[in-house]
Amino acid sequence: MILSSPVGTRRLLKQIPKELKRYKKLQLRHALTYLRAQNKIQYTEKRDDTIVVQITKNGQNYLKKFDFDNLTLEKPGKWDKKWHLVIFDIPEKKKLAREALREKLKDLGLIKLQDSVWVTPFPCEQEINLIKNVFSLSDFWLDVVITENLGSKEYQSRKQFGLNQL
Repeated sequence: MILSSPVGTRRLLKQIPKELKRYKKLQLRHALTYLRAQNKIQYTEKRDDTIVVQITKNGQNYLKKFDFDNLTLEKPGKWDKKWHLVIFDIPEKKKLAREALREKLKDLGLIKLQDSVWVTPFPCEQEINLIKNVFSLSDFWLDVVITENLGSKEYQSRKQFGLNQL
């Protein structure tokens, strides 16, 4: 077993591209062990002592759920009368991520209530968590709040989403 020994693990970690080296080796080791235990990746040792990490069929199926470019919100058949507010306050040093987030929120069909407050009648927590990970955003900068009332924006928002009036 390649990663069953500390030597094999060290050999694999030495081959990691520099983009991933900012992550702690222990974090990477845990992540790799977890993915292997879940049958999402497999290791192959080459004759030149390099180790190749391959995504298994199970891993490919799992990744399809997270196809970021084709990410969509699932729209349930009946609205639960709850609004999902995406609220963010992303620092200036992450301006590109903030702008990309706004574009992705538009792509997902959310509407803007304010520059940093967007709304949808559909559950979006999993998608927002994925976006947080993709853009390396902190939980302190981006959150989803669920509410039953949008105040003065209620009528306009219901109309924009084509929701029936009570």
